[in-house]
Order: sequence, then C-alpha cells, then structure tokens
Amino acid sequence: MRQAKPKHLKPSNTERVSQHRAVHQPGAAGAMPSLSRRTEEEFYVRTDYKIIYEDDWLLVIDKPSPLPVHPGGRFFTKNLVSFLREDFKYPIHIVNRLDSETSGIVLVAKSGVMAGLLGREFEFRRVEKHYAALVIGRRPERSGCVELPLGQQQEGRFRMRCHDPLGETAQTDYEVVHESEQNGEFFTLMKIYPRTGRMHQIRAHLALTGTPIAGDKIYIQPKIYECYIEAGWHEDMLAVVKARRLMLHAERLIFKHPVTDRIMNIACEMPGEFQFAGT
Repeated sequence: MRQAKPKHLKPSNTERVSQHRAVHQPGAAGAMPSLSRRTEEEFYVRTDYKIIYEDDWLLVIDKPSPLPVHPGGRFFTKNLVSFLREDFKYPIHIVNRLDSETSGIVLVAKSGVMAGLLGREFEFRRVEKHYAALVIGRRPERSGCVELPLGQQQEGRFRMRCHDPLGETAQTDYEVVHESEQNGEFFTLMKIYPRTGRMHQIRAHLALTGTPIAGDKIYIQPKIYECYIEAGWHEDMLAVVKARRLMLHAERLIFKHPVTDRIMNIACEMPGEFQFAGT
C-alpha cells in the first residue's frame, strides 16, 4: 500500500509495493533462445519505483531498470505511466522521458498546466541534467565535449542514431570519474552533462566516439538487441555487451520550480549494478 501523502514541499521516500512483478527467467549459457515473439506478460520489468520528492504540483520518481515510461509497443500495462495512474488518483503528465533500460529521475507533473511550465524549462535548456554512465574502454581525455549532429538510420526493424552532418545539433559534456579493469577489459565511469536533449543522444555520442555504454544492446550490436526484444536476455549476450542492463543512470536534475521559484536540486543514488566500477 502507498503511504500517506507527505506534507507540502516535504520529500517522500515512499516505495511502491508491486503487485505486477513479472518472473525473470534468463536464458542459460550455451543454449540458443527461442525467437518466438514474446507477449507482454513474458516481458520482465521492475516495478519498484520510488518517490523521492512530492509537493502539490509535481512528483519526482526514481525509475528502476528495465521499466518503460510510456505505454507503447507491447507494453500496454507494464510501464511507469500505467502504474502511476493506478497508484495516484489525479492526472499524470511525464515531463522528461528515459529509455526503458535507463534508471533514475523522471519528473512528473500533476496537471497539464504544470507540465507545460516544466516542459518550457527543458525546451529553453534551463534544466541541468547529470547522468552517470559506465562505458567500455578508455576516454582519451579526462573531460571534454562531444558535438556531433545526429540523424537516424534504419537497422532491421528499428531506427538508431547515426552521425549526420545535416542532422540535429547535439552537445554532450563529460568527465572521467574512475577507470577499472575487469578480466582484461577496461571500463570507465563517467559523469555526463547533455546540453541538448536528442533521443539516444548520450548513447549515440559515446558509441560514435569509441566508448559505448556497457549493456547497450542497440549501439554495440543491433542484432543482439533484436534478439533481446524478441526472445529476452540470454547469457551468451554478456560476452559482447558486457552488462545485463544499460549502464546509464539519470542521477540529478536542477531546475527552478515554476510555482515556488525555489531552485530544486534533486538527486538519486546510483543502483548497485554500478558498484563494481569502483563507485
């Protein structure tokens, strides 16, 4: 059961007690997965989202991985919006979107008016966004900026980002936090500061510059992603993508509250999967 609503402008550590958890049955190493198309009930999602802040106008959610944000594709009910609408009896408006396998902060407005006000903060780039990413390999510089315009290309049955000189402008700042070696493979933990908000911007920029995010099935090997979507996780994939989930986490948002004018600095902890990176 959801705990009582916190008082005005007080943070909440409410954790959702899931009634919808799917059973996760990963494929065994050495066995080929079935390529039969999975139904929604067969998809594994985590539903233990947390409320890390709430007031009369907005919610801030710590979203686990994997969990889609919006209904779509085969995720008509197993998504954050559907769970929020079930748990809260007022309108839900998602302000910033994360990919299913990206964990971290999702900003939720409690009215269409508030959604519009917050959306303009993002549109005019007045929101500071901080991510953590664990990438495969080493960056040549301790800090820097990736400025590559992005287009889209068709890869099988889905689209992915690619470098396109005539595409959308995109800028991603970064700094190296820690480097580690695991079984002869180098990994780098990075702080990421996207200055624009293009779809898959962080994932594409890091992959295009030689250090893809660990667990990124799309930008490391698209055929693995297609197999994952159709048949689920298989342990043989780990040798290629290096992590079972996308190692990208939205860890902080800084923005001005449209009603109170208070500067909101909201953070959430990195998940335990990042611990082996030396965090």
